[in-house]
Amino acid sequence: MAGTDSFGQTADSSPRYAKPIEEQHPIRPSDATLSAEKARRKSLIRGVLGVSFEYYDFVVYATFAPYFSRLFFPQDSALAASLNVLGIFAIGFLARPVGAMLAGRLADRFGRKPIMLCALMLATLGSLVIACAPTYGSIGATAAFVLVAARLMQGLAHGMESISAFVYVGEMADPKWRTLQSCAYPIGLILGIIQGTLFGAILSSVLSAEDMQGWGWRIPFAIGVLYGLLTVFLRHGMDESSTYEDAKHQANLEDNGYWRNVWRYRKTVLILFLIWPANYVASYTMLVTFGDYAITMLGAKPKDAYWAVLVAQVMYLFMLPVWAYISDRRGRRFNYTVGFGAIFLLVYPLQHFLLGPSFLQILLPMAIGLFFFAAVASTEVAFMSELVPNRVRAQVISIPSSVSAVIFGGTAPYMKSWLTAYVSPNAFIFYFMTLALIAVLAVRFLVKETRGRDLAS
Repeated sequence: MAGTDSFGQTADSSPRYAKPIEEQHPIRPSDATLSAEKARRKSLIRGVLGVSFEYYDFVVYATFAPYFSRLFFPQDSALAASLNVLGIFAIGFLARPVGAMLAGRLADRFGRKPIMLCALMLATLGSLVIACAPTYGSIGATAAFVLVAARLMQGLAHGMESISAFVYVGEMADPKWRTLQSCAYPIGLILGIIQGTLFGAILSSVLSAEDMQGWGWRIPFAIGVLYGLLTVFLRHGMDESSTYEDAKHQANLEDNGYWRNVWRYRKTVLILFLIWPANYVASYTMLVTFGDYAITMLGAKPKDAYWAVLVAQVMYLFMLPVWAYISDRRGRRFNYTVGFGAIFLLVYPLQHFLLGPSFLQILLPMAIGLFFFAAVASTEVAFMSELVPNRVRAQVISIPSSVSAVIFGGTAPYMKSWLTAYVSPNAFIFYFMTLALIAVLAVRFLVKETRGRDLAS
């Protein structure tokens, strides 16, 4: 109400210098909004735990291969046995495209969560089989077939997990900080790898070589069974991707079948085929099997190799969010150009001038390579998710991801060891450099910047 004061001026009942409404009553997120954000982050963490287990499960095989390689094959030579075990490592990748395509189709039709749970249970079964597998001395050549069966289960599960969790994490991330939050996927990946490497470092330090070859190598697989069961329990309570839920009905209406959906986005598939090979070769040579290569081909002591690899992996872990923040500021193409460009320029000098059998000679080249690879790995989930429409995201990503993993990732450890031993130390280096150059050119000339795209559109 307005009135007149003692000086005859019009008076107002409101304060003369009233604060803005926002300052009087600050606008705060509602309880429902805070609850939804908390649930989203909890689901994101549970999704990443599954990724961590899948890669722990997969990497433990490569990490402990030097110890059990002679147990499943005739003991002709250490190199032959190692190549046989790494060959079975590659065989596991043959099941990955089947798992990825199956998961891609079902995840776009029925949701990401059920596929992620199925993948975990299958991977846990694979770990159980390896932990209890009889050796060549017990059942002869059948031992190798048991090992192959377990690896096929793990490969199928890995293909299912890599697609369903990949798109899930990208869709659950905050759009403004999509790379920073979705780099939880490579963080979960490297945590799983670090756990496997840590077991190698600790067990090789505590147990004798005879004990490691006799029974010590089974310990991480047995722990993997418990790890898997715990992760299944935790993941059961996570929410489905809201981006998927919002578009599920429209996606089902527009669905044309798996192969027609993939063919419709064939240009995107081709681009992914040009980019992903370098990514997988880098990942499986620098992150997964570097320790085995140092032991088998460089003559490094297992203790030095495992601890050097572990330190480099921890450094890489801390670089992932740094590069993710840069990607959210500078764009996806910037990170990919810097990462693969540096790998192209540095892989030859790192191999020839720094790499050797000592602790520092393993640590320095690996740490430098992983520093730049983190630029790519931190951005991968956001970049690939933004390239593909929501309604067919899992299906379109499944083929280039899984096939590249088989042809380039799964064979990389074997090719590196074989080419170094029988062809030339430079053969694999030039192969790696070529793939990195192709990836840089594809990103610079075939892809537009995707930062800020709406995944729901």
